[in-house]
Amino acid sequence: MRNDLSGQVSGAAVQAGSIHGGVNVVVVNAAAESGLPDEVVTERLRQSSHTWRARFSSVDLVNLPRIAMLADGGAVLGAARTAGLDGTKPFRNQGVAPGVFVSSVKPLFETWNSEEATKLCASTIDNVDRGLLVSFEARMRCRNPPRMPPSEPTGVLAKDPHLLFDIGDRRVIITFDPRWLTTSTASGTLHDAARNPLVYSGLGTVAAVLDDGTIRVSALVFGQPENPFQSQLRHLNSSALRTPTGLTTADFRNEFSTHGGEPPLLSRTREGTAMTRTGIALLFDEDQVLPGQIDREVLGQATRVAPEYRRDLGVAVASLPVSRAVDAGATAADIAAHLLARAPSLWKSLTVPRLSALIEVRNLAVSTVTGLSTEQIRDLDEALREEVPSYLGGMELDRTLPMQGQLFPEHDQYHLVGAELRLIYSAEGRYLDEINGEDLEQPLDEWRGLGLFRTVAWEEDTRRSETEEREAATLLGDWLRGRTD
Repeated sequence: MRNDLSGQVSGAAVQAGSIHGGVNVVVVNAAAESGLPDEVVTERLRQSSHTWRARFSSVDLVNLPRIAMLADGGAVLGAARTAGLDGTKPFRNQGVAPGVFVSSVKPLFETWNSEEATKLCASTIDNVDRGLLVSFEARMRCRNPPRMPPSEPTGVLAKDPHLLFDIGDRRVIITFDPRWLTTSTASGTLHDAARNPLVYSGLGTVAAVLDDGTIRVSALVFGQPENPFQSQLRHLNSSALRTPTGLTTADFRNEFSTHGGEPPLLSRTREGTAMTRTGIALLFDEDQVLPGQIDREVLGQATRVAPEYRRDLGVAVASLPVSRAVDAGATAADIAAHLLARAPSLWKSLTVPRLSALIEVRNLAVSTVTGLSTEQIRDLDEALREEVPSYLGGMELDRTLPMQGQLFPEHDQYHLVGAELRLIYSAEGRYLDEINGEDLEQPLDEWRGLGLFRTVAWEEDTRRSETEEREAATLLGDWLRGRTD
């Protein structure tokens, strides 16, 4: 794609960010430097882009005026206002507000939803150019650590504070405006990094690619990534309930950091053969979906991972009612831990800190799928990650765990048998539909119109109907006895 609107730059055009509130489109001309065709460079950068997220132990710098231009920048500004910050002024001399802001903005960066950035690494370093939005993480040294009070940058690198590290034989320099350091501790840490390199991660835009190959990145946000020990300590401090057994260090790893600890134990499930049937609970961002969308996505992907000749699945979809647990005294950290903990370990694609942050800042929906093999729950998780942007992760379903039993749907809404989809009803639900004059063929016709299933029909949950009828008979008997008395 050529840039016909600029008299200064031509070449591959790559979007590095989103158009939301302000234009954030970047023009890149890396092909000339690399000797590769425009299309090859563009495709390499596209494949290396990812939704930037970070779990920080400390958020050291947030350039509020510039981060406001990003797609999710509004949420950061909202956190600043809530904390009592004047967003037009640097953090210094604003009392306790910067500390409150840092605490509230951490889960926002961890659940960042839409900002696409190119990871600055060995495979991308030769293809980046001025203006590209990049993420970075490395062990860095600080030059010219900021003095107090922090002052505006002079524009002279020999005087201004900056971080630096190497990727192969290429040097990367992270420049920043020290007036937007969040706390005095952040400044002190940079002085430590002047003596001994420290790990920093963050987000910024490429400001220049110099003739000697040095890359300058202007930082929007950076901090120190949280390690598993810090995550466990934070969890203990934020929990109101006793930590359940069955969690390991891997359950607290930093999945957004290359320095975050050992890989997650995604393959661990209860001992059994490949034919052992189990279930999975799938979590979605409820604010990203339309009514019925999760149902269609889950059922559609389930038909891909479960062969038709052995397909006998139960599916339910509901909002995740975290308020039930909160009203009983649980925190987000408690809910996450008690959903994911079991001995022997549950299979899961979420860590405790990740799920805790999602519960804090997102409205979640859950879909349960039963009747899958242990291999198929992994396949379903992978398929949803690739195809469904609103999907956040999943865990093995075990309704004997009190928190799962409390928050996950009790009854299936769909029964998928072979190529037939059955919509499940019970006596009470059918009675209410009939007295309200509901068209009982409409739900069937909607699913038939999608063409996913050979046949679509109703199926009664007879056990549930019998329970409802017994309860109704008991209530009626009590009412009649009350009238007789």
